[in-house]
Amino acid sequence: MTYALYAWGNFLDEVGSDRDPGWLDDALLRGERDVVSEELMIGDTETLRVDGPGTIFTVDGERINGRDLVGRDLSSADWQVARISVATDGTREDALRFLATLEEDGEYTTDTAPQHNPVGVGEIVTVWSDEHGQWELALVRRAVTN
Repeated sequence: MTYALYAWGNFLDEVGSDRDPGWLDDALLRGERDVVSEELMIGDTETLRVDGPGTIFTVDGERINGRDLVGRDLSSADWQVARISVATDGTREDALRFLATLEEDGEYTTDTAPQHNPVGVGEIVTVWSDEHGQWELALVRRAVTN
């Protein structure tokens, strides 16, 4: 099993980060770089490192993984980031390390038995929400694929 950590929330929409052209850089979508913008942070953490291939976009109403957007011209499409895949090493421990840093800087409610899957992929293990509604995060268990 591998684990992924997804983030989303009002913050992205409110400041327009969900449509930053940096998201569509082929190097990010292929996983060759992991920073969309130096200003993209959750709370007072360092710049958010992103797993571009695993990030989920909405393109003309359809949910698509970043890896499937490489080389695609989206200039006339209605697109935005739906769920950021936070760059981790794929282990539960690495995702929890990232979350421990967040919880030091803010108050998050934790749901260890979520009833629905807000990400739409994998099996949701835990969901965190900040007290201001700006960020939500979910730890997702994924099957290993070759």
